Amino acid sequence: MVLLIEKFAKHYFKLENHHHPLTHPQQEELSSSSLLAFKSHVSKAIDQLALDLIPNSETLSLTWFQRCLGLLPFINKAFAKLVLDIDYPMSKWEVGSTEGYLSYTLSLLELLNSISSCVSHLGQARLSLAHGLTLVENSPSMAKKHLKAIQSQQGCFSANFGKDHHEAKARVFCGKEWIVHEAVKEMRSIGFWVCGVLLSCLYGDGKPYLELRKIGGGFDSSLVATLDFKIRQQLVEKIPILSEIKEVNNAVADLLVASDEVRHDAAEGLQTQLCVLEKLSDDISNEVDNLFANVMTQRSQLVDGFRVQNQPQKSIG
Repeated sequence: MVLLIEKFAKHYFKLENHHHPLTHPQQEELSSSSLLAFKSHVSKAIDQLALDLIPNSETLSLTWFQRCLGLLPFINKAFAKLVLDIDYPMSKWEVGSTEGYLSYTLSLLELLNSISSCVSHLGQARLSLAHGLTLVENSPSMAKKHLKAIQSQQGCFSANFGKDHHEAKARVFCGKEWIVHEAVKEMRSIGFWVCGVLLSCLYGDGKPYLELRKIGGGFDSSLVATLDFKIRQQLVEKIPILSEIKEVNNAVADLLVASDEVRHDAAEGLQTQLCVLEKLSDDISNEVDNLFANVMTQRSQLVDGFRVQNQPQKSIG
């Protein structure tokens, strides 16, 4: 479906790329202030996430990442308010804005699919451990076959996008087109950062973060720069792992060496950690599914707007 939308959109992108700069100083001032308000609003949410990070912590939590994912619908709402404030709805966008937005959202859909795959892998590992727990009392030797530490997602992460972004840099944007371009650029940086860090923790490898950092042109000049600075080192120099996964693996290790006297308590400890992981994994999965559906809806609305805009007018009489 995504590819069909992309092909459909390209059909309507055979237009001349004219740009219409703002001609009224008051309009230009209003648009610039709206962009500043957009950035300020989003920046406050990001700053709160940075404050909530545990100092010197070696792991990041799914609870914290759930809030990070919440940034994406949050920034979408802020973006919708921005285009409303500057009176520049999607139906009026020119080719540059439309291509930039569709390029970013297509990349985001691919990243959300990758996150879904990793969360699914995590769920399978959790189910195997839960099954092992049911065998602890009556079949300890059989239980050990299932009581294994959760391993990171196997396979290589590869982001097959980024070319359109480099082409967009060569464009010259003016007026409201420039406002939209700047806002989409921030959305892209934040989306790539959130997905890159989460995928690195799920993969147990800093490569997804580093690859998305490269594709996005770095995060140093984006709103997420301070947050990025706080955790960059642990992603690059250490093996990233989510705190909930680490706690489950520690509980598994304790159970495997537990004596008969404490085995029951150790099994209950693992059960508790698995329940925590299950709840958070389900929440993340639902959040990702909702994001995917919302992005698809927004893309469809944009393409539908171009279809209506470019329909030939019927003659009267």
